[in-house]
Amino acid sequence: MSNDPFRAAPPRKHPTPRLVSWAQSAALFCFGASILLEVGQSQWHWPLLGRGWPILGLDIAGALLMAASLVILWAGRRRGR
Repeated sequence: MSNDPFRAAPPRKHPTPRLVSWAQSAALFCFGASILLEVGQSQWHWPLLGRGWPILGLDIAGALLMAASLVILWAGRRRGR
């Protein structure tokens, strides 16, 4: 049958841009580093870097990178239509 959905070729997906992968990887690194700093300061009382500002900075950087990757994905899909 010509309209058999099981024999038809699957629709092609747009490949994920490398910039998105790098941005998401960097965001995950920022979030992970933030968590490690938080645990280090609470468990072992590391006298680190001024009362949580680095943790907040890493969280903000991770959020901005993740938002940028989502904007890139959205723009790529919108352009592909």
